[in-house]
Amino acid sequence: MQLSERQWKTLVKDIQQQRCILLLGDGAAVSTSSPTERLSALLATHLGRQMEAENVAFEPDQSANLAYMAQRFLSAPKMRRIDLEDEATDFYEAATRKAPGYYQKLAALPFQLAVNLSPDDYLLRAWKAAGKAGAQTAYYNFRKEKNEGIDAPNPSKPLIYNLLGALADPESLVLTQEDRVDFIKNVVKGNPGIPNAVMSHFDERKTYIFLGLNLENWDYRLLFDTLQLSRENLSFLPQPGAQVLSPEARSFFEDRYHLIFTESDIAGFVENLATRYAEFAAENAGTPAALKKVVILFNRNDADSRMVQALTDHLNPWIKRGALELWHMDMPFAGDTDQETRSRIAEADAVLPILSADFWTDDDISSAWLPEALHHQRQRGLRIVPILHRACDVEGSELAAFQVLPDLARPVRTWSDEDEALKTIVVQLKKLLYD
Repeated sequence: MQLSERQWKTLVKDIQQQRCILLLGDGAAVSTSSPTERLSALLATHLGRQMEAENVAFEPDQSANLAYMAQRFLSAPKMRRIDLEDEATDFYEAATRKAPGYYQKLAALPFQLAVNLSPDDYLLRAWKAAGKAGAQTAYYNFRKEKNEGIDAPNPSKPLIYNLLGALADPESLVLTQEDRVDFIKNVVKGNPGIPNAVMSHFDERKTYIFLGLNLENWDYRLLFDTLQLSRENLSFLPQPGAQVLSPEARSFFEDRYHLIFTESDIAGFVENLATRYAEFAAENAGTPAALKKVVILFNRNDADSRMVQALTDHLNPWIKRGALELWHMDMPFAGDTDQETRSRIAEADAVLPILSADFWTDDDISSAWLPEALHHQRQRGLRIVPILHRACDVEGSELAAFQVLPDLARPVRTWSDEDEALKTIVVQLKKLLYD
């Protein structure tokens, strides 16, 4: 089916609101020299040539099936798992030096999370080339628990999670038929589990775009349940007419997940999506809002400093549009800190105190800058909008009379998803500053 105008509008708005997760199958990881060839199929063919040289028998009609060919490869005399890993990593490093063009268009869209079912790094490199220097990658190892710190992703610091392993850790790669069985068994059992930094983004309010998934693979049915997909989600999968699913598979995914199949190849779908997103952004840009000058006051400790940087990232679209001039003491400036802060407060339209126990113990804030802001609030109506980062006594302070964001009862630090908290703050700030 072709998507209706309403469906395109909904999909584009969900991307704009960061309600959309991208899932990349191995059909999206193709060679630029052979755009119709999956990297996994090319690797399978490469292994076939090695097996022919070793006189290892395999079924010719399975020569593009990586799981089968990798399993047969290990049956060669004295062949080790590490030999298969070396073949795979050398192949991918040579074959992925240039990414397909549609990754550049995907990188320009504000996705904050992508799950990859191929070990390539196409999207990560495209994000970095698009100026998203904070883009990060992490991966699942079906063999053992991994302790890795994953920062909360956002559009300027997106995360790609390689579910079938990473080239940097060849042991983690899901290559053979046995690997696929062990992978799906372990990921379903949660032993090891997918980290909460990834799983916390999957819920009934999300929309999913599936690119290059072959839904004839039986394990996707178990994987979708593990990722908590449901029929309440909006889910889209481009499916060219030449790639016909069996009636049984199509019926299952339509009935269980209400998956919407759109008749398009990946490149055409992404091109259409990028065009419609640009049109949506232009239509909703409207007349630029009047410039507002905002000062953030906070104690320079690790926790509050990180939160200020994350909030700055969320406010960045306003800054780029020329609707917001943001300043805080971590930004470069010349001269005395106290003098610069007082000067900025005197010109500001709003001051955002970032509240925590440390905020109240900061002598510069309590004895100089906060009294200065309160003075301008009384004299000219300067907006003071406290943001409660970490739990502390607000009701007994001089800020008790002001509206606290996101909610006096829910400091940002207590939200399971910090980005959701910051998004709530940004929406409320927009109403306070511009409406």
